[in-house]
Amino acid sequence: MKLRVLGSSSSGNSYALISDSGEILAIEAGVKFMDFKKMIDWKIANVSGCIVSHEHGDHARYIKDFMKSGIPVYTAFETQTALETITGERTIAIPPRRTRQIGSFTVTPFNVPHDTEIECYGYLIEHEEMGKLLFLTDLEYCRYDFSNMKVEHIMVEANYSMDLVDRNEPNYEHRLRGHMSLYTALKFIQKNDNPALRNVVLIHLSDTSGDPALFLQRTKKTIKYGANVYVAEKGLEVDMNLCPF
Repeated sequence: MKLRVLGSSSSGNSYALISDSGEILAIEAGVKFMDFKKMIDWKIANVSGCIVSHEHGDHARYIKDFMKSGIPVYTAFETQTALETITGERTIAIPPRRTRQIGSFTVTPFNVPHDTEIECYGYLIEHEEMGKLLFLTDLEYCRYDFSNMKVEHIMVEANYSMDLVDRNEPNYEHRLRGHMSLYTALKFIQKNDNPALRNVVLIHLSDTSGDPALFLQRTKKTIKYGANVYVAEKGLEVDMNLCPF
């Protein structure tokens, strides 16, 4: 299993999980579909589906292109309604905490607090090749405890550090209520760290209030059992297999 990153910022978010057999699960649809096709080597027929966290354009702008190509898009009921209004496309709504099989991927969505008006999902994704992956973006914090599940991979937003935030910026309140700080991300990682954890990928860093080198250093210091740590950027590829050999 490979994780490929096409975009991970307010400019656009798009990721792909590619199994050893070639099957693909897309995560987010916020980057041009042509660029997504290039990232997966044009193997559109191998994409079992696309899961979307919420309605904002940097995560969902190109769902119409996915669906025109025959790729089903899964998201929350509230997000489905919003996207249908915005794009005219009807996604497949999946209820929170209900497991859904998408090809050979098992996906369980759960609610995360983004802001007072927008419904947002995090996802627990399971596959026999990689084990369990937690995906969390655009959230203030995670209310659920996964520590007993011994997850193998974590993709979590570390959007900003309070030391770098401009308190006079127009979206200051939204940043605090709608995005996860480095401090909160590190607490979440620390709680879910375990001997089976192989990879931690920091996603959706702010261009103005994030520092990739600092965030990477702080996360490595937080990890107790030696998991690999990455900052998501275009072109990143991570080995997600349970066994690296």
